[in-house]
Amino acid sequence: MSDNIVSFRKRFFPDATNDQWHSWKWQLQNRLDTPTKLARIIELTDTELSAFDSSQQRIPFAVTPYYLGVVAADNQNNALRKSVVPVADEFRFHADESGDPLTEEAHSPVPAIVHRYPDRVLFLATRQCAVYCRYCTRARIFSQPLPAISRTTHWKEGLDYISQNKQIREVIISGGDPLLLEDETLKSLLQEIRQIPHVQIIRLGTKIPIVLPQRITAELVNMLRSFHPLILSLHVIHPDELTREAVEAITLLADVGIVIGSQTVLLRDINDNTSVIQKLMEGLLKLRVRPYALFQCDPVLGAGHFRTKLETGIKIIEELRLRTSGYAIPHFIVDPPGGKVTLAPNTLVSKDRSGYKLKNWKGTHIEYADPVSGES
Repeated sequence: MSDNIVSFRKRFFPDATNDQWHSWKWQLQNRLDTPTKLARIIELTDTELSAFDSSQQRIPFAVTPYYLGVVAADNQNNALRKSVVPVADEFRFHADESGDPLTEEAHSPVPAIVHRYPDRVLFLATRQCAVYCRYCTRARIFSQPLPAISRTTHWKEGLDYISQNKQIREVIISGGDPLLLEDETLKSLLQEIRQIPHVQIIRLGTKIPIVLPQRITAELVNMLRSFHPLILSLHVIHPDELTREAVEAITLLADVGIVIGSQTVLLRDINDNTSVIQKLMEGLLKLRVRPYALFQCDPVLGAGHFRTKLETGIKIIEELRLRTSGYAIPHFIVDPPGGKVTLAPNTLVSKDRSGYKLKNWKGTHIEYADPVSGES
């Protein structure tokens, strides 16, 4: 185990056996999910206490013992602490924010499906997460009492919808976190999807290897490998999350041929500088994770304190071009209601009859001639 996890466990969970600590079910059963449990381990700040005392509940609070150890909870300014422990700012709403900023509900023909793009759908398999991120785009499904997603009714309606729409070639299983499903339950869902002839790609959206690496067992990965081509979209926001345990979990997945791409949300005072993003992306690349997306934080209700200006993300991408290889540079993506937009530094300076003036990786302006008319 990582050294800080070892010391954290000895201090706060001394009675947990090795088998218990390394059990994903024990981790879930022993999540810290109340301010009283959390205060046993960390001293809560005034703004954290205020959030817990609020009569409102925007997103549930829950964090696994393992991940709280990663958070290095004794530091009140720790970046990851801000991402999982509520603060009073969550209840300051702004005019540009929405409970459903991606208009997913308007694109939900049946309860388990979101169909925003012609060739792919989101399949919402569960409303449960191991750890609840305070900036969650789907905070709306956690902030109100909703019935559980039914595997007999909602899953069947979703599978029928996919079967009837032959333009769908990719299914993204999300939620909640689908890797919280039991092996046999997840296998059954994957089998049903894989039997639909026009579905080419199955993608799993998850943060489990980061917040609950104990879930990534040999049995799970051996089951997943039978459903290739399978892509795993890994939600990771900070290099501190790439612990020894997370590395082992990611390695297990990569070793069975699962294609892994990263999804990172740009968050103020957590990862909104180039050095942090560079360290994270280069660390992921070494683990055979393709740095894929750096997402602008969505304008979800109560997430204003996490959001940066678009210029921040563009500047990070521009500076990464000076510091690291193209393989380690993610797409910077903003996701307004009309669909995703990829943003990048402006490298096309001007165009005239002779060709283009371009800005290279150093920021130097260079001439590039258009091909002569008639040539390809």
